[in-house]
Amino acid sequence: MYYYLICILFVIFVKSSQAVINPSVGVVEGYYWTQDDAVNGQYGSYSFSDRQKLIQMMANNNLGVYWFSPQTVDVNALWNTQLLNEWTTIATLGSSLNVKIVYGIRPGWLDTSVFPSILARLQQIASAGITYYTVNFDDAEGVDTTSQQQKEVQLINYLQTNLPSMNLYSVLPFAYYQDMFSTKTKWQNALATINQVSSSIPFIFTGKEISPSTFQTSQFPTLSPSRPYKFFDNWIAGDTKDRISWGMIDGRVDSVIFTSQYGYFLNLAFPLERVPHHIYCLGLLATGSSTCSVSASATYWANYLNSNGFIHNGKTVTQVATALTNAINQDNYYNTIADMEAAFPALATIFSTAPGA
Repeated sequence: MYYYLICILFVIFVKSSQAVINPSVGVVEGYYWTQDDAVNGQYGSYSFSDRQKLIQMMANNNLGVYWFSPQTVDVNALWNTQLLNEWTTIATLGSSLNVKIVYGIRPGWLDTSVFPSILARLQQIASAGITYYTVNFDDAEGVDTTSQQQKEVQLINYLQTNLPSMNLYSVLPFAYYQDMFSTKTKWQNALATINQVSSSIPFIFTGKEISPSTFQTSQFPTLSPSRPYKFFDNWIAGDTKDRISWGMIDGRVDSVIFTSQYGYFLNLAFPLERVPHHIYCLGLLATGSSTCSVSASATYWANYLNSNGFIHNGKTVTQVATALTNAINQDNYYNTIADMEAAFPALATIFSTAPGA
């Protein structure tokens, strides 16, 4: 009896000492992935299989929010039966792992006549079991006028009234970074109209620049009334098939951003096999660490590559991990993947050949 009591107490201790998923930190498929940048035939967004792997990887690294909002996929189009089934599977997986699934729509230039079709689209998304959505106005043409922003406010109010079963997770305004304007004051003035929506709705910003090298809370706008803010981090989103984002994401962002007071989203690069080291590092930042070990991140990456069939030609995980460590530490710019492979022969074919080939 005493032995079993000790075992039970040990299990309780182990579970209580494990890090828990941070519901304020996650990743976003928010990149531009055109067909010209296809990798092994994939473009637009991650494949269904890779999205499942990503969400599992996120849960393993204590990351609580997966946000889907790629720029080159028509996120407003109704799904066919296959896509509806796939997203139902994704929603079920996220729920089982305590990873929030957030679907971003991009209304673009608005007329009130399209409001019902946007509502119908979100109702289909909800039918898959997805209960969170964002409304994104970034990088859209013709949305910077006052009249358009007034329609944006109308749309958001319309959706909240007519879609109570879904939660508006955040809004990404057209003016999502300061350098679109000559001064911070002009930036804040440009946000005045969209700021008329409920002050409980978080706004998402990239800060002073589209892709800042560092980020502090002072880079958020000051709006009245105030509202919650979240940081959209573009640091690794290179939007090209030809390069890999080596540089680590730690040491760049105020630690408070990773707490419930704010919120953090890492915009990913493509394809998935090029970002495991960043997801591993983000998991550490999400659970209170301030730095990430390069060698540990590279080893995690190498193990992912090995488990998913990317390590070819008799190379070992140790060889690949060593090469990845060196590449991250050097953080050099290469024009093509071939140039990178020439610099690190142990990585040859890994990022240029389909898994299992």
